Amino acid sequence: MPPGDRLAVQTIEFHGDQVAFGEAGVTDEERAAAGRETLAQRNQALLRGNRRRARRRYAQDLPAGQDFARVWRRRALAELRPRLTGGPLAVWGEDDDVLHVLWQGPNARLVSGVLLPMWPVKGAGDLWELSVRVRHLDRAVIGVTAAPPGGRPVELIWHGPRAGPAPATATRLAGTLVTREIGSVHLGERRAITVYRPPGPIRPMPLCLLADGQAAGSYARVLEPAILAGALPPVILVAPHAADVPGPYPDGRAREYLPYADPRRFAAHLAFVTGEVLPGFPEASHVISAGFADGAGFALTAADRCPGRIAAAVGLSPGLLPQLLDTTVRVPRYLAAGTLEPGFLDCARSLAARLRGAGIAHRREAWIGGHDGYWWRVHLLAALTWLTREHLPRSR
Repeated sequence: MPPGDRLAVQTIEFHGDQVAFGEAGVTDEERAAAGRETLAQRNQALLRGNRRRARRRYAQDLPAGQDFARVWRRRALAELRPRLTGGPLAVWGEDDDVLHVLWQGPNARLVSGVLLPMWPVKGAGDLWELSVRVRHLDRAVIGVTAAPPGGRPVELIWHGPRAGPAPATATRLAGTLVTREIGSVHLGERRAITVYRPPGPIRPMPLCLLADGQAAGSYARVLEPAILAGALPPVILVAPHAADVPGPYPDGRAREYLPYADPRRFAAHLAFVTGEVLPGFPEASHVISAGFADGAGFALTAADRCPGRIAAAVGLSPGLLPQLLDTTVRVPRYLAAGTLEPGFLDCARSLAARLRGAGIAHRREAWIGGHDGYWWRVHLLAALTWLTREHLPRSR
């Protein structure tokens, strides 16, 4: 876009679509008030060509090495509306390898699973759709979350007929799950942390330091059945909440989790975690840092910068620049990402290649699915099991 023109709109390619792109933090309302073309107007102008290309792809197989592609064909409203009997969101499979998403209401953004924009259904006025051909769809698990403007997100999880079983999940915890606030000198504010302790007496055990503590309860409900079954040694989950500071990217969360977004704020958050949170858990035999998306960047970087305090790291759907990984730090790392999030998948591969080249213990996995909490819960359990069983011998 022209240098210094904050209101400019340009067209970029995004997974086979032509989409409008503009400077972060500039709204369409600002563009319209200045008499400029908006992102919505450009996307509407591009829609016809995008549909034409997606329609051609419907009749084609996926190219070699490509895991998914948007496809499209026109459907009768009488075929679509009955799909919505369970609510405003519907997800179903068709033709063995095509996943369909249908939404009713104001245009919503998909924030998990397949991160592509939905298109308006022709002639409907209130329906939005997305169709994607997915390699090995029969073995996929895809969580789809639609976030309408100003409304509550709606989530459905689609399981392929040959997908593995979902992990056992506790409906009621036998252990304790407590959220409290602590005043932080380093952050200059109070910050919530959620702590899960497995049932039984307090004794030395590994501690998983998990980013995005708002979601800690869903992770505890997956970890506890494995602990009670003896598949995972007892682990304390300590999860500081992410910064609740909205705004254009990098928002408050990214500034605390990514070392290059705001180095000073990242350092303050790391000092908060290592100097104010972890000392409250003297029973921790080892500390394993873990996180997803931007939180994975924090988990990996924290292990790099505090190898005497953090014994291992877990990065799920990581977005950390691979060249920032410190290969002089010999702690083991677990990396994983989904086939429907190619940027994160490529990042995990690149990070693993750096670790492999340096001879550092690591494990890399890929799931058939996207950017969503279902897989992060599955792989946090897998990561903690692998690390505690094979790399942290005192935790057995």
